[in-house]
Amino acid sequence: MFKRWREATRKRIKRIKRTLRKWMFYTKATFLILFIIAVVLLLTWVLTIVYSAMPHTSQAATPVQKSEASADSDHNNPSTAPLPLTAVNNKQVSPSQPEAESTKQGNVREFTITAYPKTVQIDDQLTFKGWTYNGVFPGPVIRVKEGEQVRVKFRNQIPDLETTIHFHGIPKPNRMDGVPYITQSPVKYGGQYTYEFTAEPAGMYIYHAHGGSLQANKGMIGPMIIEPNGPTTYPDTDTEWIVGLDESKIPGEGNPPPATDGNRMDQSMMQQMMPNALLGTADLYNVFTINGKRDPKHVFKAKTHEWVRLRLFNYGFQTHRIKVEGMKMYVTHDNAPLPAAQPVEYVEISPYERIGVYLIGNKPGKYKMLDTDPGHSELGMRANVVLTPSDDDNPPKHLKIADPPDNAPKYQGITAGIPGPDTTDYDRVYNMNLGMTMSSNGMNWGINGVSWNNLQNFKDITPYKLREGEMIKINLFNRSPESHPMHLHGHHFRIVSINGQTLAEPWLSKDVINVKPMQRFSIAFKADNPGNWLFHCHQEHHADSGLMTYFSYVESDTSE
Repeated sequence: MFKRWREATRKRIKRIKRTLRKWMFYTKATFLILFIIAVVLLLTWVLTIVYSAMPHTSQAATPVQKSEASADSDHNNPSTAPLPLTAVNNKQVSPSQPEAESTKQGNVREFTITAYPKTVQIDDQLTFKGWTYNGVFPGPVIRVKEGEQVRVKFRNQIPDLETTIHFHGIPKPNRMDGVPYITQSPVKYGGQYTYEFTAEPAGMYIYHAHGGSLQANKGMIGPMIIEPNGPTTYPDTDTEWIVGLDESKIPGEGNPPPATDGNRMDQSMMQQMMPNALLGTADLYNVFTINGKRDPKHVFKAKTHEWVRLRLFNYGFQTHRIKVEGMKMYVTHDNAPLPAAQPVEYVEISPYERIGVYLIGNKPGKYKMLDTDPGHSELGMRANVVLTPSDDDNPPKHLKIADPPDNAPKYQGITAGIPGPDTTDYDRVYNMNLGMTMSSNGMNWGINGVSWNNLQNFKDITPYKLREGEMIKINLFNRSPESHPMHLHGHHFRIVSINGQTLAEPWLSKDVINVKPMQRFSIAFKADNPGNWLFHCHQEHHADSGLMTYFSYVESDTSE
């Protein structure tokens, strides 16, 4: 009997050992698979950081994504018909860029901007059902003088759409900021809203819909220029080129080129794992345009030995690097004028930034303006440039060239200022980590782990407080593998530190700063415009997925 019990016990022990060996095998295999996945993700992250830190000698990127289809059709009835031709001036300030007509009474310059559906022609073969301002894409140029009172009567003739206009970059009164549910109620179909503010400071701006990324993506964007009212740093020019950069995702128009905003992760895998988080700089876009056209037929013309003023606007989601063959390039404005011109090989411009460039060519001929990233010019972001012999024997007016110290930090190829200690006494300092976070609907983008997904619920978000007159500093750290062009409403800020290197004399006055993967920036501004002001990523997929917060002015410490 004891022998049978001992044999049965041995069998049970053998079965337990086999079971344990089996579970140990599965456990080891599971840990090995997890380890391999972790190593792959770590390596891709490291490659992302290394790639973003490398100098890009042949890069560019992309702006605005258009939806391929729309239930809207062109409307021919009187209530939704396009504005008469008098609403758009025939003057071509740049190929395909008409100026919006205005009326002036006293110091008030008035425009009428109407949004309505229209079929947009990208080239001879390609169209999409879009939403336009005054029937053109991009919208007509709004041009005013610094100090003028601007009045824009906005009419919404798009059925089933609620929208507003945001005058991007202009520090206007808060009630004129055009943010639905925060500064105004959205304008419904058939409705009208009047925006009025003082045109200041001089610079280049963008007016666009502020009701979700789809609206701007479908064409509700346009350039605005405030001309200086007084002496300027740079010489006047006889030739001006206005260039709006954009991109689209349209099925059947070819395979998209690789993304070039520092993101080198496997997007197909990451989008399956985190469908709400990684959208935007992924490999999405396959149609690239200049002034709304793919491979535009219009030609940018100029004479040799004369300055040309190039105004670059990025309406999109990715960073572009634009080069003009046969011409020397000098960056003179990062929206605001720089202290002196800076020579560059190409201009790097991120979503919703505006860059001013002076160009000059010495040899007549036919050239190209193009996006230097692989595939982007081939898919449409290129235009013809023709230089003809000059009739003027006089040399061009002098352009003051910057001579910064060798250790001066740069922002996207532009020297940001003179390095040295930042001696400003800040009243408040906020740290903001940009990255991915968990929310009720899965992985999303967020700031300091907080994701904001609905403008209507802005009161549920705790704002960053400030008081009028204070000096505010924001420390930004991008802990994600994608770039984030962060835009502050209602204020201009200075870059005061780049990756830990402080600036004693900041040169750049901005309202958008592109924070690449693992980059650190410190920006500073004076709280001089009371109200509730958004601060969000202008890669609009990221904003729509939660990468947004806001500042709110308080009257005293007791109200905080």
